[in-house]
Amino acid sequence: MGASLVVFASRQEFSALFPKVSAVVASSTPVLVSSAVEVAIGGVGLTDFSANLARFLSQKKYERVFLLGICGAYPESGLQLGDVVRVGTEVVADMGVQDRQGHFVPWSQVTGKESVYKGGDIRDLPLTLATFPQVAGASVNCCTGTQYLASRRSSLFDVQVESMEGAAFFAVCNAFRVPAYQYRAVSNIATDRDESSWKIPEALDALKTQVLTQLL
Repeated sequence: MGASLVVFASRQEFSALFPKVSAVVASSTPVLVSSAVEVAIGGVGLTDFSANLARFLSQKKYERVFLLGICGAYPESGLQLGDVVRVGTEVVADMGVQDRQGHFVPWSQVTGKESVYKGGDIRDLPLTLATFPQVAGASVNCCTGTQYLASRRSSLFDVQVESMEGAAFFAVCNAFRVPAYQYRAVSNIATDRDESSWKIPEALDALKTQVLTQLL
C-alpha cells in the first residue's frame, strides 16, 4: 500500500490509539507515524470535519484515506457492542424539511434525487481489510436519543449505524478523487440514551486490534 492518511473525528478517539502523538499537532496537520502512514484529527461533526479534511487533502496527495472511529448501531441492525464494520455508503439522515403537520421529510424526497455518498472500491484493498462486514451509515448532526428516532431513521434510510462525519468524509474524498474507506467499531446501541451502557474504550481497542494494526 502506498501513502495513506488515517483520520479521526475526535481527540478522544485519536488519543486512545495514539497516546504518544500530540492531539494538538494532529488537529492542525497530519503527523507521520510510519513509513507510509500519516494520522490526523478532522473534528467532530459534518462541518468541521469537511473543512479540515479538505485542508489536509489540498496540501498533499494521498493514495487512499481511511476514517477510523466509533459509532452507534441501530437496534434492528443485529450488531453488537465491539463489532467492527466497514461503512460502505452514507446518507445525511437529518437533512430535510418539516411539513405542516410537523413530520420530517428527507431531503431526497424533497428533491426527488437520492443523495448517497459512497466509499472506495474494496478491490483496491488487501483482502484482510476488504472482508469486514459492510454496513450503510447515517450521518447526523443530532445523535439519536430515543427508540422511536432510531427506528424511524433506520427504516427511512435502510441504515445500520450512525455517526457524525461519514457522509462528509466520502463527499470530500470523492471531490479530491482519492479512494476513501471508513471503519468503525460499535460503542453503543443508538436507542434510548443511556451512557452507562456505552463501551467506548472496548470499541476503540477492537478498532486498534482489527484495523489499525493492519494499516501501520
